Amino acid sequence: MLTTAGRADFPPLALKAVSLQQIVSPTDIANAGDGSGRLFVSDQAGIVYIIRDGMLLPQPFLDVRAKLVPKAPTTYPFPLSTSYEERGLLGIAFHPNFSQRDGLGQPLQGFGKFYLFYSAPSPNAASGSSPVNCRSTISEFTVSTTDPNAADISSERVVLAYDKPQSNHNGGQLRFGPDGLLYISVGDGGGQHDNQYGHTGGSGTSSPGPAGVLGNAQDKTVLLGKILRIDPLGNNGPGGQYGIPPANPFVGAGGGVREEIYAFGVRNPWRFSFDDGPGGSGQIFEADVGQDKVEEVNLITAGGNYGWRVMEGTLTHDGTAPNSGLPLISPIAQYAHIGVIAGSPALPQIGASIIGGFVYRGTAIPALQGKYVFGDYSQSIATANGTLLGVEETSPGSGTWNFSSLVIAGGNPLTTRVYAFGRDESGELYVATKITRGPFELDANSKPTGGIYKIVQAQVSTATLSPALDNSIYSDFPNNSNALGDLYSGNNANGAPRRALLSFDVTSGLPGGAQVTSASLMLNLKNAASNPGHPNATMSLYPLNTSWGEATSLAGGGGGSGTAATTGDATWNARFYDASNPTNWTTAGGVFNAAASATTTVGTTLGSYSWSSQQMAADVRGWFGTPANNFGWILVGDESTSSTARVFNSREGSASVQPHLIISYNPAAPALNRRETWLRQYFPTPGTYVNDSADADGDGITNLFEYAFAFSPLSANGSGAGMQAGATTAGGNTTFTLTFRRDPRATDLTYQMQTSDDLVGWNTITQSSAGASPSGAGFVSESDASGEAPVKNVIVSETLSGNTRRFARLRLIRVAQ
Repeated sequence: MLTTAGRADFPPLALKAVSLQQIVSPTDIANAGDGSGRLFVSDQAGIVYIIRDGMLLPQPFLDVRAKLVPKAPTTYPFPLSTSYEERGLLGIAFHPNFSQRDGLGQPLQGFGKFYLFYSAPSPNAASGSSPVNCRSTISEFTVSTTDPNAADISSERVVLAYDKPQSNHNGGQLRFGPDGLLYISVGDGGGQHDNQYGHTGGSGTSSPGPAGVLGNAQDKTVLLGKILRIDPLGNNGPGGQYGIPPANPFVGAGGGVREEIYAFGVRNPWRFSFDDGPGGSGQIFEADVGQDKVEEVNLITAGGNYGWRVMEGTLTHDGTAPNSGLPLISPIAQYAHIGVIAGSPALPQIGASIIGGFVYRGTAIPALQGKYVFGDYSQSIATANGTLLGVEETSPGSGTWNFSSLVIAGGNPLTTRVYAFGRDESGELYVATKITRGPFELDANSKPTGGIYKIVQAQVSTATLSPALDNSIYSDFPNNSNALGDLYSGNNANGAPRRALLSFDVTSGLPGGAQVTSASLMLNLKNAASNPGHPNATMSLYPLNTSWGEATSLAGGGGGSGTAATTGDATWNARFYDASNPTNWTTAGGVFNAAASATTTVGTTLGSYSWSSQQMAADVRGWFGTPANNFGWILVGDESTSSTARVFNSREGSASVQPHLIISYNPAAPALNRRETWLRQYFPTPGTYVNDSADADGDGITNLFEYAFAFSPLSANGSGAGMQAGATTAGGNTTFTLTFRRDPRATDLTYQMQTSDDLVGWNTITQSSAGASPSGAGFVSESDASGEAPVKNVIVSETLSGNTRRFARLRLIRVAQ
């Protein structure tokens, strides 16, 4: 069952920059499953990069630029620098046995092998109604036998290749399934509407054309518009370069049907993935890029027909087109393009092109477990404002799915385009982005605009605000107020309503870029009217729609009727009271939304009461984004009967009882660990490669030790900085004293002070791991070091009999975080 209006319960997330301004157009992110922790990123221009330990290695893993189809022409519709181009290096996948050996240590079949999907020139010439634009190529490569960070370009073996009539709708995803077989996404061939020349029955125009056209996606005698499944190490396929699994749904169908087909009826399946992490269902989630109206998420099943060109999502595209007689499978989620009103009820308008992602099966974000994270390229092809999205099954096996735009620190939509998603060996997710439009387009400073971000749990913070304004207004005394007194809401004994007004300055109370996730209003009940038959009163907050004032009125005594308003006060009649020229409400008693933002029941027990809801959070988000609309809330009590009034402390009360608005929010950027902070301090571009063994400033201290000592790697330190040694002799014994700097924030480091008498065997006499205090037989003391707090100086000593020679070293062990 498809659900598009519901909102999935996704946690607030943040994007942590891994690599910026280093990759031109990242089209895919994969891991090798070999325990190395490396990420492999394919650049559309034809290069595969490695990200290891948060740094992009300077030497590419593989460069296939010479094999790609030439770049887009420079004439129409854009010059090369900004031309929209869908061809290039599009996907990468590693064989499940990439690093696997048998019990005797022998490599298993598939060892060291990985696969690329790229657009190559075709050897075939176009002719009339049979255009040939490029050749989609799936090739096998082998990693170098001497360097695990390099591939052997000469090892290429073309596994599968086929021509395409147009340049777009390539698909391009490669993924190995839980069955060890290679799945391939293939677009319908390009153009529009699956109807141009090169599309079965196509009219040769870019319009929808005549009704009843079959199109490539529904034609099972062609590979276009399909999800394929092959065994890349088999040989029973056409040409003998791959195998066709015997369980493929159309094996033996005859009539020219391609047996490689696993599912069909897709338009441009740019990205798909398996839910194959721990606890996963094994299902295939495919994001199919729509035509003019709808983007969709499908669950791919063997032999399934997903409707294109008959359907676009659940909308009819050409109801007379043949559909192979199979039931058409509806998407589990869909949304409309910006400005398109489609569906009943109308679909949410999100963007222009769906980008498939992954079901989260990592461990770092428990609240994200089992949820499908994906995105949209941008709100339009010409803008850089992609959106991160999510789909969640309401309960396992229910078949009902809720769809959501995610709460992302810093804002969602983003300020960049979304290109692809990836997953590391731990199941954590990444998103590939690009700021500029053209795949080969750089920024104004000739730098790449592609980015890789890790999706992390947002660091939720809390702000507690007191009102900037509050006041009370009285229906039976319409020119009274109580600006400096208590707040009143509900009916008095005569059934006359009172209402309280509160406004909070959320703009100055929250940091720039904060994303509000929740909001709660706390009021302290000071007094309550007595109504034995009505001891509880419902009280609701409504957003006010216009400004109002608080001046200097202060009612004496109980204040239940207020006192004469002073100039600038809010009253029942006036937003801003003035005896000669008041500014009145358009409706007496306040102008506010018809729907309550939150409601709570207030009894007669004195003390704290709270109002909280997602709508209140939405109110605060709106005020933070558009401060000019921040008029606060009006508190309306139970006005259906008499003696329901409640009296609350106002902002003039003591801090412990005055109103408080408690806001939870995500900061603009996720927190960095110490290693990341140190790298950004000296190498501001995320992902910059810093060799731990290098010594850029020539002071004899390598980068790893500069980090351990909290030094700058770009400014030379004096002799003896970071570590000193000395010896004293007394009573026939020699005491060696060693001092080294330790940064407790560097929780990825283990510091080991070691000594030796032969430079072969080393004995650890003091050790500190993961930021903990040092311990060991040699530890003496530690104290604050000069420079950056909380760096320490650790003193270590060792006493030996006689006048002996002794060697000492500080050993560092770093574990990637």
